[in-house]
Amino acid sequence: MTHRNLIALTTAAGLALAGTTALAQNNGADSGSMGIPDVVKSLEGEGYTQIESVEHEANRYEVDATAPNGDRVELEVDENSGEILHSERDD
Repeated sequence: MTHRNLIALTTAAGLALAGTTALAQNNGADSGSMGIPDVVKSLEGEGYTQIESVEHEANRYEVDATAPNGDRVELEVDENSGEILHSERDD
C-alpha cells in the first residue's frame, strides 16, 4: 500500500467515525422525536442532497442542504413529523 493510499484510508476512516459519533448524539430514542438519520432520510426522499450540519434546536432541526433545484438552503425541520417548517436560501 502506498503512502498516499494509507493517508486516504486513514482520513476516510476518521471521517466515517466522526459521522457515526455525530449521528449517535441524537437518535431520537430518548426524546420521542425523529433522530438525525430519520431526518436525513426524509430530506433525501424529498430530493435534498449534500445534507450537512444537522443540529437539534428548540423542537426542530436546523439543517444545511442543497435543494432539489440546486440552491444551498437552511432548513428548519419539525422534530416529530419531519415537515419542513421554513426554508431560506443560504447565500
